Amino acid sequence: MTSDAEVLPRLSLAVRLHQGGQVETAAGLYRMVLALNPAEADALHLSGLIAYQGGDAARSAALVGRAVRLRRSPEFLCNHALALEGAGRPAEAAAAARGAVDLAPDLAEAHLNLGNALNGMQRWADAVAALSRAVALRPAFANAWSSLGFALEKLGEEAQAEVAYRTAAGLNPALGEAWGNLGRVLTAQGRCAEALEAFVQAVRARPDNPKDHWNLALALLLNGRLAEGFAEYEWRWLYKDFSSPRRSFAPPLWTGGPLEGRTILLHAEQGLGDAIQFARYAREVARMGARVVLEAHPPLRRLFAGLEGVSAQADLCGPLPDFDLHAPLLSLPRLVGRIAAEVPYLTAEADRVEAWRHRLGGGVKVGLVWAGNPGHANDANRSLPLAALEPLLRTAGVRFFAVQKEPRPGDRAILAAHGVAELGPDLHDFADTAAALEALDLLVTVDTAVAHLAGALGRPVWLLLPFVPDWRWMLERADSPWYPTMRLFRQDRRGDWPGVVERVSAALQDAVS
Repeated sequence: MTSDAEVLPRLSLAVRLHQGGQVETAAGLYRMVLALNPAEADALHLSGLIAYQGGDAARSAALVGRAVRLRRSPEFLCNHALALEGAGRPAEAAAAARGAVDLAPDLAEAHLNLGNALNGMQRWADAVAALSRAVALRPAFANAWSSLGFALEKLGEEAQAEVAYRTAAGLNPALGEAWGNLGRVLTAQGRCAEALEAFVQAVRARPDNPKDHWNLALALLLNGRLAEGFAEYEWRWLYKDFSSPRRSFAPPLWTGGPLEGRTILLHAEQGLGDAIQFARYAREVARMGARVVLEAHPPLRRLFAGLEGVSAQADLCGPLPDFDLHAPLLSLPRLVGRIAAEVPYLTAEADRVEAWRHRLGGGVKVGLVWAGNPGHANDANRSLPLAALEPLLRTAGVRFFAVQKEPRPGDRAILAAHGVAELGPDLHDFADTAAALEALDLLVTVDTAVAHLAGALGRPVWLLLPFVPDWRWMLERADSPWYPTMRLFRQDRRGDWPGVVERVSAALQDAVS
C-alpha cells in the first residue's frame, strides 16, 4: 500500500513547480503521484488543468471528471465545466457548473462557466441571467463581461452588448476576445471606423490570433485601406473558419519576384464572384512576362476562354499542366500592388450575343437578380424578396427580364403578374449569362456573381447593397473602383430595402424619361 509519506511530498513539489511555471516537470510529478495512488484527486485535477492549458480539452475533461467523482468540490466542478465546454459538450458543462453554483452560490467563476455553457447551447436569455450574476458578484470580472456581451448580442441587444464588451476591454485591455466582439457589434451598426479601431486593439492584444487578423483585414478593406487590408488578408489561410482550404503545390508560391519566361498557376479560391472579380489579374501577371495558367470553377471555363493573358485553363482541383510558380487569385492585388480597373476584361461570344438580341427584341431592357446563393452565409443580408421590387417593376417604358437562376417559392407568380420573362432556364453557364447581359441595357442586382460578371463585361449595372456591405464595396461611395460601369445603391439603415428600391425606381424613371 502506498503511504501518504510517499505521495504528499511529490504532490506538494509538483504544485509548487506548477505555480512557478515549470509545467512539464510538474506534469511528470503528477503522473508519478497517480502511479503511486490513482485516486489522488488533486493530482487528477491539476493534471487535467495542464491538459486544458495544453489544448487537450477532451483529456482534461476525463481527468477532472475522475477528480470530481472522488471529491465534489466547487473548484473541481468549475474546471470540469470549463473542460467540458472546451471539448464541445456544453450540456454536460452546464450540469457541472450548476453543481458548482449549488455548492458555492457566491463563486463568480461558477456563474461564468454556467453562462458560457448556456451560450454554447444557444440559450441566450438563461446565459444572460447567469453572467449577470457573475458580474454582480465580481464587477471587475472582465471575462464574464465579455461573455455577457456575447449573449446580449445574440439576443439583439446591441447597445447593451457594446457596453459589456467595452467594460471587459476596459478592465483587461489584453482581452482580445472582447475587442474582437466589440468590433463585430460596431460593424453591424455601421460604425465601421470605430470597429476598425477595435479590431486593431484585438490584434495588439493577440498578435498571433488569425481570427483577429482576419477581422482586421475585412475592416481595413471595408474602410478603403486596401494596401493594409490585403496584407492582413494573407492571414486567411491560418483562420480555421475561412471557407477555402490552403492549397499545397510542389512549385513554390509566388511572392512578387520576377516572372519573365516563367509559367505561373493562378488558382481560384472562395466563390464564383471572387473568381470573376480577380481573374482580371491574369492580364496584369501576363504583362509581367509570365505564361499564365488559370484554374477556376468549371462553370467559368467557357467564360474565361477569351480572357486576355491566359495561355491555358484548368478546372478547379482537376489535372494541371506543368508550372513554375503559383498564386491564389485574392493575393494578386497585394502582389501586383494596385487595383486593375480596366474594363471590360471579359467578353461574350458574339454569335450568342446576337442570338439573345434577336430573342429579346427592342425597347429598354433591364435584367433583375434579387437573391444570392441560399447556401452563402451572408445570403439573408444581401438578398431581398422579389415583392420588394414591385415598385420598380411598375416603371413605365421598361421591359424587365429575370436573370435570377433559381427563383424562390412565390416568385414566379409575381414575375407573371408584371410580365417579366425568365431567362434563367436558358443560362447554363456564365458564358450564356454574359451573352444575355450584353443584350440587356442594364442589370439591377443584389450582391451576387452576376454583379461581378456585368462589371467585368463593362455593362451598366446597378448594385443594391445592405447597410453594411461586403468589404469590396467599401463605404458611402456610389461607385466602385473595381467596376467603372457600376453604380451602388446602399441601404441608409439596416433592412431598408424599400428605401433602396424607391431610389432605384426614381433613377430608372429619370433614365428612360
